[in-house]
Amino acid sequence: MSIHIQSRLGDYLYLAMGDCNGHKVVIAVGYTYGYADKKAKQFEEASQGTVKYIDISVAKSGDKEKCKTLKKLV
Repeated sequence: MSIHIQSRLGDYLYLAMGDCNGHKVVIAVGYTYGYADKKAKQFEEASQGTVKYIDISVAKSGDKEKCKTLKKLV
């Protein structure tokens, strides 16, 4: 699966999703996949196990529905 969507910066938002007490929550947002992934990993580490980083949802700026789900970087 390709992790890059060819577009201009700002066309898409990357929302890193996590699990917090059984609830799926946004733990990081970025204009690039790499930035959202990096910040989600920092959040997961800082939460000391309270939040588990799951994946990244991609949404076109201005839309209310996600268009794609990407796996986190290893």
